This record gives sequence, C-alpha cells and structure tokens, in this order.
Amino acid sequence: MKNRVCQLVIINILLLPFCLSFSAAIDLGTVEVSYLFEEGKGKLAKDASPNKRNGSLEGGVKYGPGKFGQGLIYDGKDDNLIVRNYHGISGKNPRTILYWFKSASTREHSWVKWGVVEPTRKYYVRAHVAGAICWLRVENAGGNNWGGDDVCDGKWHHHAIVFPKGSKDVEDHQIYVDGKLNGKNGAANPMDTDGEGQEVVMGDFLAHHAFMHGSFDEVAIFSIALTKKQIELVMNNGLASVLSIDPKDKLSTNWGLIKSTY
Repeated sequence: MKNRVCQLVIINILLLPFCLSFSAAIDLGTVEVSYLFEEGKGKLAKDASPNKRNGSLEGGVKYGPGKFGQGLIYDGKDDNLIVRNYHGISGKNPRTILYWFKSASTREHSWVKWGVVEPTRKYYVRAHVAGAICWLRVENAGGNNWGGDDVCDGKWHHHAIVFPKGSKDVEDHQIYVDGKLNGKNGAANPMDTDGEGQEVVMGDFLAHHAFMHGSFDEVAIFSIALTKKQIELVMNNGLASVLSIDPKDKLSTNWGLIKSTY
C-alpha cells in the first residue's frame, strides 16, 4: 500500500508542471533573455532563451548558492551583469521582468535597467527604501511605482514587474512579490522607453543610487505581460522547467523537484 501511494505521489508531481502548462502556457518566442546561472564559474552567464544573448559578469560578482542550484552573489561594490548588444524593450511595448533576490543589506538595490536618463525614456527596476525596509520599484525619470512588501529582510523573494499591453503610464505597472500583487504608490509619468542608448544591465547603479547587494537568481525578460498564473508557474517550478522544450530535460528537472521535496 505504501509503495502504491509513493508511486501516485511521484506521478502527480511529474504531471503537475505539464498540467499547469496547459492552463498557463508561455510562448518561448516571447522570452527576450533568460539566465539560470548554472555555469558555477567564469565571467559568462549563458542565455537560456532562443536568442542566445549571453551576459558578461563585471566587477566582483561571482557564482554561489542560488534559489535553484547556482546563482550570482553581488558584493555591492562594483558588480554588474551586462547583456551585450541588447537594449531592452522600447516605447510602450508590453514586458515582464522577473527574478529571485535575497538581500544582504537594505539599500536602493539596482536590479535591472536600460534606456537613457531622460524623462519617460529611462527604465529602471530598483529598491525603494523606507528606513530599515525596502520595496520593489520601477521608474522612468519623472514617474515611479512601488509596492508594499519588504524585500530587504535577508530572505529569498520572487520579484515580477509587469507592464500590460495597451498601458501608457509607469503607474500602469503591476508589481508582484512572491506571487502576490502589491498595491500602487508613486507618481504618474508617460512611458516611452528608449531601446537604443543603453544595453540592459543587472546590478549597476544609476545616479545617486547603489549597486545590487545580495544573491540573484533565475532572471528573465519577456516581451509580453505574464499573467498571475504564469508568474506563479515560473516561481513554483523554476525557469528551467518552464522554458525547457526537450521532454528528457523536463523529466530530469521534475525528478529533481521530487528529490528536493520528498
């Protein structure tokens, strides 16, 4: 009887990501860039998307324990990841940015940015600091929008920034922390993101803000607005499971989930 129950549990876990994918499928053609950070060494971050936009690791950033396997460790001094020859999503086009982060301090962490430093043209995902806590924030030089869940408490948190199709203002962003939709705070400003002047960077500060300080893992940029179900799919199963198109890879990934869960 016990063996039969174990078999049913294994089957259900193996099938779960496939069942979820039918209800929250993500088109691989919408993945602009995705890093799993499983290299474990070196100065290159391999892009898992079909675009092969590999990242260059700069300064003291190094590989270390991540949320899923390996990740990046930022020392907060001079660390950065540059997505060479990729300048991000422009104008008012929809987008989603998501990643895992575990803070090593409370500061204005610079997570992801691109665009020129001009009103409406900049695109910057960073921390909004209030005393000993900080919140997930997006801004565009003149306008901003931030949530209300503390992401600087030294624990792993999943961040997702979503700009839906047809949106026009920075305040139209949806901010998710650990799959939970946050409230809106900030100042209105039209969106017109520059897509030529700045390569996408992850970690480097802008103006008077600060370098990222902490652990960073499983980051991706999509050219669509992911739904809450899709964000939860990525958060709960990992990018490797969601983006893999080889059934053997999915089986291997899902078996790894079983071993880590039971």
